[in-house]
Amino acid sequence: MKKSKKASSRVTAPNQEASAAAAESKTASRRKAVTANAAENVAKRQVQKSQATAIQGHMRASGQRQQAKRDAR
Repeated sequence: MKKSKKASSRVTAPNQEASAAAAESKTASRRKAVTANAAENVAKRQVQKSQATAIQGHMRASGQRQQAKRDAR
């Protein structure tokens, strides 16, 4: 009985190493993109936190000035 050519060619692909290298490259670039995006998100979150703190500080100062005006009456 003769082995099927399709099966044998599928098992030992001639460009197996090349396709493995391409897959590894794709994975590495995807990982790099995800890491960069995560770092960007952290930076955005920090900016948002500092903005919120600044806004709260202004609100508190405004409230204190209003209270001081009331107390002065």
